[in-house]
Amino acid sequence: MNIPKAMSDRIEYYLGKLEGNPKLQQLYKNCFLSTWNTALQKCDDGTYFVLTGDIPAMWLRDSAAQVTHYIPLANDPEVADVIEGVIRRQLMYIEIDPYANSFNIEANDKGHVGDIPPKGPWVWERKYEVDSLCYPIRLMYLYWKATGKTELIKDTLEQSAKTILNVWEIEQHHFEKSEYRFTRPNARKAWSTIHNNGMGNPVVYTGMTWSGFRPSDDGCEYGYLTASEMFAVVGLK
Repeated sequence: MNIPKAMSDRIEYYLGKLEGNPKLQQLYKNCFLSTWNTALQKCDDGTYFVLTGDIPAMWLRDSAAQVTHYIPLANDPEVADVIEGVIRRQLMYIEIDPYANSFNIEANDKGHVGDIPPKGPWVWERKYEVDSLCYPIRLMYLYWKATGKTELIKDTLEQSAKTILNVWEIEQHHFEKSEYRFTRPNARKAWSTIHNNGMGNPVVYTGMTWSGFRPSDDGCEYGYLTASEMFAVVGLK
């Protein structure tokens, strides 16, 4: 991808701050441009797919973190186009399956196979994590704070917010109301699955919302993950 002038100017500014340390200069430049040069792919609908690491899938959490450091440059039209494209794709994925943590670039049915119940063709993996729904909200908020642009919020936020809030309210009563289950038969690592027929350890109503997995994609031993609860509270505010 073309490197926008605003991005080049930002890099040159900090390279000047690191003058006399060429190794650190190169490290900074490589890291700052890594997502831009290696992970972004523009889709036919104008949204952007963000490749997460060496896995051909896009995680809601990771993709938000991967572009957050470009937010200060979002008044540049090229940068804004990418960030808006990432947000729109994230919200599209949430509407497809708000319980999934990672998705395919198209409905190609790639990803983990054998999980119970089977995932949809858009989904790479269906590990439900509260923080996965927090990150797109945070990214949209930071984008708005940096640019003052409201079109994206008016177009997409209301429906996505309702979807997210509905999931969190259902998962306040996980055993009574939730249809979410996740089992990975013959999982090589215990934290890759949820025991008790995919429901996890018993929980009762506390006002908190249940999470099947932690941000590390490891299963929760207990369903109420305090750090993610706090993230959700901030996101809702």
